[in-house]
Amino acid sequence: MFDEIILKMEAAIAVLMGLIHAGHPLCGTVSGKDSTCATILMLEAVRRVALANHAQPSHFISTANTTIENVSLGRHIETTLEEIDHFADRHALSVTTHVATPSLAAQFVVSTIGRGTLVRTPQNGVRNGKRIRACATDWKVIPQGRLRIALERNAAASGDREIVTVLGNRLAESTSRGTAMLERGESAIAAVRDTRGALAVSPLRDWSTDDVWTMLTLFADEAKRPFPCAFSQRTIERLSDLYRAANDGMCGVVLGEDGQRAPCGSRMGCVFCCVAGERDSSLESMVREPEHAYMEGLNDFRNYLLATQWDLSRRELVGRSLSDNGYIRVQPDVISYKERVNLLRYLLTLDALEVERAEQHDADLASGRIPDTPENRELCEVQFEMITPAQLLATDFMWSMHHYAPHAFPAISVWFEVHRLGRRYPIPQVETFPKVPIPLHGWYRVGGFDAEAPTDGLRDYAAEQWNPYRHPERPSAYAQTTGGERTVYFEESDQLDVDASRACEFVTCTFDHAWYARVQGHAAIESARFWLNETMLTLPAGASQRYQDMATRGQYFARLAERLNLSPAELDRHLVENAISDAQMRGIEGQQMHLFPLAA
Repeated sequence: MFDEIILKMEAAIAVLMGLIHAGHPLCGTVSGKDSTCATILMLEAVRRVALANHAQPSHFISTANTTIENVSLGRHIETTLEEIDHFADRHALSVTTHVATPSLAAQFVVSTIGRGTLVRTPQNGVRNGKRIRACATDWKVIPQGRLRIALERNAAASGDREIVTVLGNRLAESTSRGTAMLERGESAIAAVRDTRGALAVSPLRDWSTDDVWTMLTLFADEAKRPFPCAFSQRTIERLSDLYRAANDGMCGVVLGEDGQRAPCGSRMGCVFCCVAGERDSSLESMVREPEHAYMEGLNDFRNYLLATQWDLSRRELVGRSLSDNGYIRVQPDVISYKERVNLLRYLLTLDALEVERAEQHDADLASGRIPDTPENRELCEVQFEMITPAQLLATDFMWSMHHYAPHAFPAISVWFEVHRLGRRYPIPQVETFPKVPIPLHGWYRVGGFDAEAPTDGLRDYAAEQWNPYRHPERPSAYAQTTGGERTVYFEESDQLDVDASRACEFVTCTFDHAWYARVQGHAAIESARFWLNETMLTLPAGASQRYQDMATRGQYFARLAERLNLSPAELDRHLVENAISDAQMRGIEGQQMHLFPLAA
């Protein structure tokens, strides 16, 4: 049974060793069963070259973490990376592991809950007749590309040749995957260039699903392995269990390719993936298994996102762009502030419930109420934290610039209510809203965001007075945007970033009940200024004017509501009732009435 697969393995190892001897660093990937096999083969090639005392470049193992991965698979991948690090240390191999993560601003929590970006679904994921996945681009393609550039730079600095990525792609995996592989000319015996011009080799190109599972079975018993492997027996078993759980308990190596395709056809991706359609069959299958039942609430959250996507009452009416003549569009657009608060409450509740579950499970194991098994020992640990302090702080920054935020530190306050005051917000069961046309209510005149109320955006007069005393080392008590507007002091980095350790300290230690009570009386925008002035959050280089514009827009409508003494719902009605029609807007544009420059 194993003779044939051993021959295929040895052929693949020989190809990879040839690339190493030619001076190419190898970069493996870790995600599922196929990439696991490819990684085992790659590490063995590296080990054999090292045993022969041949010089070789440094090699890499990478994975992409979208921050909302299927939790069980994500924790499994964390374990595999740790085992690879230990394996490299034991065998003195120059192999390092790397995790590519999306920028903070692009992460689901900050993008969707912080800024209100709509989730990707089959209905909004089509452009010009083609299905697009902007989420995949933002969360995987761009981060992996950024990581590869850094690794290529390091390899070049060391005098190594170009990196060759070792892929786990197989022609038999699916018709679409096989067609794409053939179009790209992927090879199992030579490195070829992909669509981005990078070199890659696909050692499993012609393998069947049976081949993959047979190889994993070969390594499931540590005593019978043909050569050393980084992954423990428990890790191989867990991988098999994950696929079995995701496929209604049907997964094994005894079936042929035709029989295997159906039971092992599901893929485990993002836990909140709405592109999968009405149901995430893999996730639903997993939560029926006791060891994965802790993800049931995450599946409920995912279904809630999909069911409510066309409920336009949960959308923002205030547009994000200002016309040249000083009008802003009034039309359902991004997720409303009220709904973002709900989403944050639901996820924070799931985080709190997971902590309670882990504590109870640990107590049940210690008291003998549940059997002492590897699975139960693993479940004593908290399995997920969907809202990290850094994401929470970035979300708070975004919310603080919103016109409906009721007070300063709005997102931090929600965290405090859940994790300190013990409030819980269960995810409601809702009927799926049907797709409807998005109405345009018209255009509302704001001038330069000064037509009916004053604004100063991120400028902080108090900080300008105090900074020379509190931060005398700074070159200035304030800062200026790229557009020349004065704002609170801020610092910049390559992208929007948060000091994770300081964020954790502030959220979990500093923000106590006194803070919670005190901030209720402060305007929301004060906390946006606070994060910048205290440098806990840094802006992307060159983007300061964009954030000043966001703050100005939010502050304008907040002050308009204050001036007119309107609640959020009343302000929405005011905007709709006082907006001019699209036809009137075109007429104004035709008359070349440049209201914005005049007001400015």
